[in-house]
Amino acid sequence: MGARGHGPRGNRSPAPRHRWHPRAHPGGGRDQPTDRRRARPIRDAAESGGLRRPAQAPEPPTALELRGHRRGAAADERRAAPDAHRVRADPVGRRERPCRQRASGGDQALRPGPRRPRSVWPAEANKVGLTPAAVSRGLSGALLGVDAGQIFLDDRSIGVRVRAPDSVRFDPLRLGAITLLSPDGRAPVPVASVARFTPLDTRAELLRENQQQMILMTADLGARGLGSVMTDVKAALAKNPPPPGIRVELGGQYASQQTAFRALLLVLGLAAASVVGVMLVQFESFVEPLVVLLAAPLSFVGAMALLLVTRTALNVSSFMGLILLVGLIVKNGIILLDFTRLRMRAEGTTLEAAIREAARVRLRPILMTTLCTLFGLLPLALGIGAGSEMQRPLALAVIGGLALSTPITLFAVPTLLVAIRGRTFTLPRAGR
Repeated sequence: MGARGHGPRGNRSPAPRHRWHPRAHPGGGRDQPTDRRRARPIRDAAESGGLRRPAQAPEPPTALELRGHRRGAAADERRAAPDAHRVRADPVGRRERPCRQRASGGDQALRPGPRRPRSVWPAEANKVGLTPAAVSRGLSGALLGVDAGQIFLDDRSIGVRVRAPDSVRFDPLRLGAITLLSPDGRAPVPVASVARFTPLDTRAELLRENQQQMILMTADLGARGLGSVMTDVKAALAKNPPPPGIRVELGGQYASQQTAFRALLLVLGLAAASVVGVMLVQFESFVEPLVVLLAAPLSFVGAMALLLVTRTALNVSSFMGLILLVGLIVKNGIILLDFTRLRMRAEGTTLEAAIREAARVRLRPILMTTLCTLFGLLPLALGIGAGSEMQRPLALAVIGGLALSTPITLFAVPTLLVAIRGRTFTLPRAGR
């Protein structure tokens, strides 16, 4: 039998480093000797320092879902139409395998599957003093585990459950080798001598959504990103289209991400419209706001390039960085063009001469504001500090975009404005 700790159950009063509190099985007094026998090896290991506090569990990896009639595919959902019962296992199984491989070593969880219900022989069980209920309790304890007490490690209590090894629990052919203790405790009784396991290819549960049958499969991504996994899954599903009556829907975190992206696209559009409105009031013209705003998509190239180099996925955080870039890039453009218009109104110079002088004079303020922003985001981009990993994509997107926006503001914006307005374009002088 093996033992497994279920993690800390909360803080307790100070206690010795290894203190053992056995607890009886709730099934009754007859099972207490069994629990004590199971607990003895664990207690000895605890007293000798053999059990250590488990490390803090890491954050769960990204989970994806697949739904279908018989089986699923990694990183996806399949929802079955009302006539899904016509689909056989093999066609869907062939679609499952290529999709499952795209999870790159991630864990898959298929809820439907073969079952092995047990049939207890009452006569054989009575010969050794067991009842069908006792056989069921013994199998449940071996497969699911029984509460065997607590272990105190560094003022923390860790619950212990005793169960059969995984090599037995997950091998249907070895279920009959599980031994039960007779009431007199003299000899172990193999389960195969009092019960029979019959394999049945059936579903453990039926799932429905909107009154339609559904098969659900989840998969952990492992070390790969969500975007790359979904690209491979879509390619695999395209090569293995579902049969008639079955439809495939992408779900899980991928569906949530797509919903968030659509909402953020709306936010990006509203941000651009708001920026244009503010610049219309400032410049009293549509040309300058549009020229400055056109620099934002060009700066997005730098943001995407830095995300690609650092192998950072485009997620909600990095998308928010792109929205933030719109305001930062427009700020530099306003600094440049506002000085240009002031020179044109004050001295009556042409657009080309005024914008050349503005680029020379306003270069230092533009560089100072850009560098201050870049160095302010550098700790987040390097992952320094608590919680920085969550905001790291945002910082990388802003740094990559700003690094490219500076030459765009100093070269592309003046060139585009002169091309539209003309080199000899002038404004009425102030006071006239």
